[in-house]
Amino acid sequence: MNSDTQTPWPVTENAVEFPGTVWLDVTDRKKVIQRYLYPLKVYLGGLLSRFPDSRTDAEDYLQDFITEKILQPGWLEKADPGKGKFRDFLKSSLRNSVIGEVRRREAEKRGGKTNSVSFEELEQEVAGPEPYSDSFDLAWLQMVLAETLERMEKGCEISENGHLWKIFQARMVQPILEGTKAPAYEELVERFGFKSPAQATNALATAKRMFARHLRDVVAQYETGDQAIRAELDAFRVFLDKAAPNQKKNQMPS
Repeated sequence: MNSDTQTPWPVTENAVEFPGTVWLDVTDRKKVIQRYLYPLKVYLGGLLSRFPDSRTDAEDYLQDFITEKILQPGWLEKADPGKGKFRDFLKSSLRNSVIGEVRRREAEKRGGKTNSVSFEELEQEVAGPEPYSDSFDLAWLQMVLAETLERMEKGCEISENGHLWKIFQARMVQPILEGTKAPAYEELVERFGFKSPAQATNALATAKRMFARHLRDVVAQYETGDQAIRAELDAFRVFLDKAAPNQKKNQMPS
């Protein structure tokens, strides 16, 4: 695999040490809500698909979780980066919160008999293969990709390197996300005014490195520590591989 067919996230074996995020950012309640609200909504929708009678209460469940968990002083500090990814902490916490609330409401419907619906029964309801199991992660990864591409485009505009964004979009982004055929370098030379295919190749390599830098910066907003950031970059690689299984020759470079 040559440099044009590799993926744009860094290979973890040779990755440099990434600066961890300031933990204050991770425990900033407003930032957490802003960054994770959409993935939480998506995940909650899938979770409640197992409880049809509760679907109409989705907004209440989410609001209760935000109010009683995220916004409570000291709650976010319970997240231990040594025990896994921060988003996994949020996802499992929301799941436990919703299951507990569904149990309580079901008990109330049965006249307050709290043993009418056991926690074990509710656990069985959401056990096994779950159609929504990856929904939170997928929504989060989509957000990461969108933010990374937005940063890269703006960075190219500010630095007057619009040609880097254009060739990256034409050769990498559109083939992967839209399923279009990657244009030949001869076509890129004519389209963007390069002097030769070699110059276009070099420009794409520079654009890939730029994408990788922006990706690391975006991921570092959500996770703390080198190991966690590397794990998320690996997850991003898997996400793009699944998003474009037939575009192997045009994957984002590593």
